[in-house]
Amino acid sequence: MMTISCDLPRSGLTDAYYVARTWIGLPISGLFRIHARGDQHLVHPAVGVVFPAGIEYRMTHPVEGGDTDVALSFRGDVIEEALPDRSERVQVTRLDVRVRHAVGVLMAAMRQGDTGRVEDLALAILREIAANIAPSDPRAPTATLRKKIDRVRILLAECPDRAWTVESLARIAGYSPYHFAHQFRAYTGTSVHRYLADMRLAAALRRIESGESSLATVAADLGFAHHSHLTATLRRRLGITPRALREQLRGGTPRSLRGPR
Repeated sequence: MMTISCDLPRSGLTDAYYVARTWIGLPISGLFRIHARGDQHLVHPAVGVVFPAGIEYRMTHPVEGGDTDVALSFRGDVIEEALPDRSERVQVTRLDVRVRHAVGVLMAAMRQGDTGRVEDLALAILREIAANIAPSDPRAPTATLRKKIDRVRILLAECPDRAWTVESLARIAGYSPYHFAHQFRAYTGTSVHRYLADMRLAAALRRIESGESSLATVAADLGFAHHSHLTATLRRRLGITPRALREQLRGGTPRSLRGPR
């Protein structure tokens, strides 16, 4: 396991990176695109990425700020068991804030030098990644649709604090609200409202993990109505309270990988 920080500004294509052995990428902050074998994947916190051995990929950064990520690698037999049908292409999971939560606890365990807990958490995350890889859809979105929806996803990831509505986002995408909501769900697997709520929660997790004590400040900064709204969202999406989250960051296995969906 290692942490990768990239401070590249908004940029074009990077040099190519070769993947010698399969590894899992878990974004903590920031936003970037992966370009590999003709595919493009927009990547941000609360998704997981499987980089299969033998490919080359490049990256672009559509916004400022760079990114921070956790990279997990496993023995070949563990990967074979967890991903028996793994693709020869990069694969990205659906948005899952429970995985982002588990990654935060994993990083805390790593800082504490708790190797046993790190191993347990890494394996639990791998199981969830394997179960949550976005299925291949024979009705792949057109390049135009992907570009429009990804433009909205970038805004939600970069500015989750704004009071976005389906109508305002539909205007940006150039669709009617009805058509936009339908296409967004078909492309991402979830609703606009849930996607935004999970991006806000992922950002809140980052702030709490960094030691910020004022829930009221975190809630106000990220677009929650008030601190009890943030608390209720944590409880509903992860099955925990802020106090329990802080306890997990001091030790203990997150229950959320088995918790609410």
